[in-house]
Amino acid sequence: MDASNNEETVALDEACQDAWQAYNAMFDSKQCHYEFLEILENKKKKFNLSPTQEDQEKLAQFLSDHDHQVKRFTQLAQELKASSPESHLLLFKFIAQLGDGEPNKKTQH
Repeated sequence: MDASNNEETVALDEACQDAWQAYNAMFDSKQCHYEFLEILENKKKKFNLSPTQEDQEKLAQFLSDHDHQVKRFTQLAQELKASSPESHLLLFKFIAQLGDGEPNKKTQH
């Protein structure tokens, strides 16, 4: 895996893999939360429909999942820093090369 900019290309090493996967899971969970929030906002704007109790519970679950993924990434990043400071630096250089910090971008908020 690599990302590039005009100066250099940083590639992740094997030690980064768990933290990188957690990073992607964190952004996937964020995306799910934002996409559902956008659906609810559109229902309100277009049809003047407020979120149902089920909608609110689903939204809360998306947020809870995202919180869990953030904690998981943070923990794995800290473990990586302790076990391999060089790999930790590579991971964050790689993330910085993504531009906006997101591996893929669907919904914009």
